Amino acid sequence: MIRSILIALAESPYDSSARNCAFWLAKKEGSHVHAISVIDIAAFEVPVLGGPDSFMPSVMTPPLNENQSLMGELAANANERLDAFASQCASRNIPSSTEVKTGIPGDVISRTAVAHDIVIVSRTGYNRIANAQETIDSWIAPVVRGSVRPVLVAGTEFQEGAEIRNILVAFDGSSHSARALLAAAELAGRPGVNCSLVTVAQSEEIGSEVLAPAEAFLFHHGVSPKKQILISSKPSDVICELVTSGGVDILIMGAYGHSPIRELLFGSTTRRILGHCATNVIMQS
Repeated sequence: MIRSILIALAESPYDSSARNCAFWLAKKEGSHVHAISVIDIAAFEVPVLGGPDSFMPSVMTPPLNENQSLMGELAANANERLDAFASQCASRNIPSSTEVKTGIPGDVISRTAVAHDIVIVSRTGYNRIANAQETIDSWIAPVVRGSVRPVLVAGTEFQEGAEIRNILVAFDGSSHSARALLAAAELAGRPGVNCSLVTVAQSEEIGSEVLAPAEAFLFHHGVSPKKQILISSKPSDVICELVTSGGVDILIMGAYGHSPIRELLFGSTTRRILGHCATNVIMQS
């Protein structure tokens, strides 16, 4: 059961899909929603000319009075977003609570996530100085990497009142994808929900071997998924194609694969899927 949902609010209108995901999940599960707005301490650092071989630091902290003014502005914006969200929850009879936190966003959200069952974040709208062309905010990677709970990265066009009917579980046999099966079993176990279990492998034999324990786990939780083995060397490409062509409402996957390097970096497959698939994605680190 999903008893408590943590949502990290972004700037409007970038957080509309994340809010709608929180409303949908809270209504389905009867969950409490805890919304936080994080004031990024990086906002108080100003880039300056300088570098490793210079006596000047690469960033400097503005004077105290400027910091206080900026803090006041950011806190006021954060409270405004939280108050609006609390009112929306109340109008929908969804129990909620709100909180402003200051710190390094990935660390703050990851620590807070321990008290909840799932984390919901927007794709963009957190970084005030982000490149306008970026489709994935820099906050997302550290949140996914540090969270012990599954992280739902909201789709770009998830509307309130929409239903989750088709779930795709991408499984590669890694420990991350194995932990993601818990979220898959929770969401796919409802009447009227279709679940597909897919892996990308070099052969049918290898794919069948990889999928066997995942299929057994879902079966033990009352879910009978449709299995698919895709023969390819480019998992992100074929998964994105499958999501687009199959009308997938939620893609569930591990955040990383088997490579040790991916334990330190945001996985290339994960980054490409988030950047090119408009659907909701639940990732487990």
